[in-house]
Amino acid sequence: MNSLEPSALAHWLIQRATAILLLPTIIFSGTFQMALICLNILVFWHLHLGLEEILADYVHHEVTRNLILILLRVLLLIIIKYVFVFVLTHV
Repeated sequence: MNSLEPSALAHWLIQRATAILLLPTIIFSGTFQMALICLNILVFWHLHLGLEEILADYVHHEVTRNLILILLRVLLLIIIKYVFVFVLTHV
């Protein structure tokens, strides 16, 4: 890990916090538009952290892992764009 990435404990805590925060946002997403936006942010953040952890555990070649992480982030940004466009136009 480089100095810009969070430590393993911070990574674990952030992943658990996003998991815990998902439940209230799911409950309130039907009534508040802001909760729906927060729900989408939390889902994609949690997804990114989990996939990043899986890649760190199972892809041992650093160059390959970094390339896959870059492609994962690009893919998630594309998906987030389409989700937010859909959410904001259909709410």
